[in-house]
Amino acid sequence: MKLFLKFAAILFVTIGFGQNKSEDSSGKLYISEKKYSLLFPYNWHLQKSDSLQKKFMLLSEKSSDADNFIENISLLISDLGYSKVKPKFVKNIIDKKFGVSSEIISNRKVLKNGIQGQEIVYRQLMSNGSLAIILQYYFIKGRDLYILSFCSKSDEYLSYMPIFQNIYENFDIR
Repeated sequence: MKLFLKFAAILFVTIGFGQNKSEDSSGKLYISEKKYSLLFPYNWHLQKSDSLQKKFMLLSEKSSDADNFIENISLLISDLGYSKVKPKFVKNIIDKKFGVSSEIISNRKVLKNGIQGQEIVYRQLMSNGSLAIILQYYFIKGRDLYILSFCSKSDEYLSYMPIFQNIYENFDIR
């Protein structure tokens, strides 16, 4: 009997805590990591990851064989190496990132989980010749810079916006 109880306890812990990525009943996949959690549609595919700890990329399905652009969502977490980072630091990072090749559409402050950040929407010519709109969120918590990005073709941006908003609303920085 004791052996059965030990086995049941191990099974419960393994199932309950061992899965970082799981599907819920609404057709969404959930990633829960030490520094963040995120909910995304099941038909988006995880392409690149460092075991989901500090970066990943989600890709949409192609709408047809002629579709030459795959919408994507990415998260990058960078250790800035400073214990206290001033808010001006984010502005400096953003200013260095955008050059002549990008057209900024909007730039505003946002608040996520009590953390002040920056939301930037810009248009950029991609390497495949497509014109894309990129929505990026920049947040700093502790020593870490979080950059959450959404990218789609310029003419399809508004149709993907509900998906992007849902993912952003379900993105939590811990």
